[in-house]
Amino acid sequence: MISLKYFPVVLLTGARQVGKSTLAQSLIGTSWQATYFTLDDRLTLDAALKDPDGFIKGIPTPAVIDEVQKAPDLLRAIKRAVDRNRKAGQFLLTGSANIMTLTSVSETLAGRIALHTLHPFCWPEFLKKPLPKILNDLLKETDSKKLLKAYPQTASKDYKTQLIETILRGGYPPASLMDSEVARRQWFSSYRQTYIERDLLNIKAIENLPDFNRLISLTALRSGRLLNLSDFSRETGLPFTTLRRYMNLLEITYQVFFIRPYFSHLGKRIIKTPKLYFNDTGMACHLIGVYDWQTIENQGFAGYIVETWVASELQKLISVLNTQHNLYFWRTHTGHEVDFLVERAGKLVAIEVKWGQRIDERSIKNLNRLAEDLRDKLVFSILLYSGDEVIPLHPQAVAMPFPIFFGISS
Repeated sequence: MISLKYFPVVLLTGARQVGKSTLAQSLIGTSWQATYFTLDDRLTLDAALKDPDGFIKGIPTPAVIDEVQKAPDLLRAIKRAVDRNRKAGQFLLTGSANIMTLTSVSETLAGRIALHTLHPFCWPEFLKKPLPKILNDLLKETDSKKLLKAYPQTASKDYKTQLIETILRGGYPPASLMDSEVARRQWFSSYRQTYIERDLLNIKAIENLPDFNRLISLTALRSGRLLNLSDFSRETGLPFTTLRRYMNLLEITYQVFFIRPYFSHLGKRIIKTPKLYFNDTGMACHLIGVYDWQTIENQGFAGYIVETWVASELQKLISVLNTQHNLYFWRTHTGHEVDFLVERAGKLVAIEVKWGQRIDERSIKNLNRLAEDLRDKLVFSILLYSGDEVIPLHPQAVAMPFPIFFGISS
């Protein structure tokens, strides 16, 4: 990891069971001979909690400290240690919660730490395919003719079955690699219990576990929709202050994420209502109790779960790009909406998601309305759909099958 060459501290965060510990231990080798400590070990945790400064002074460096969110005071001790010695690559920390959202912690390690988030498997990664470069290609002022020459124009006609299985499995490595549906259900059930008992209760007290459990399931059911705290409060019976705190806990432990609306005025992006997405579609399906696609279709949930999956995949792809990208959605007060806008240096690519083999007129109208609104800022538009052909809509827009966009078709 290049960050270890330039920063005294590297923090690797992400949801439980995405492979942080495995990755951290794999980095220990001849070029970086670190000692491994985990705060899952009771004796190690007790020592870190009782005397953080003594613990840090007593361990050899470089060091890997796993599950550091269990003893956040260690970060102050690490800050004091690296202030005495700014040598790069001293500490690699992992955590199942985004402790950098805490003001005291972020201020403590400002300028001393490199941050990385590890996500569940993305579709290409699971299939051992190279990560797609399409987002960078689309932001290079391309047109539909160039795009059709550079990418396959047809996808395999049977990919939809594979895509459905990918969505239902989710991306958590242990669950996605299981070939037994029964075992996968057991894994998700155990994850839910462990997540509450080990992660959440170590970070913050949960006054009423049944209420929190009900909120998790409701959050999965509302994935892909605008966050409506009034509805959540009414359906769960939770006060607004408790509800906000619980939603924040779900976010900092990487169970949900929010995408904000795009406005040219930066202030509006912050104050306007975001859309809520569950982090993993396999877990979301488990939480709402559906395990087959026909049930999802019958309940009218297919469009939302596919949109959730695309949102998660885009987040994963953006996280490994070398330049800064931001993810938004677009919505007007009259109801026109486009699912995603990817921004880089003021230029935007629009992505509309439709779970259907036909291209509907409404989606095209929304993309056209967006183009009128954003003008020169909008570089290109993609209509993602479950057909098998790339279809040019106009010089700066195409309809594209899912596997071509995500680099699955070769």
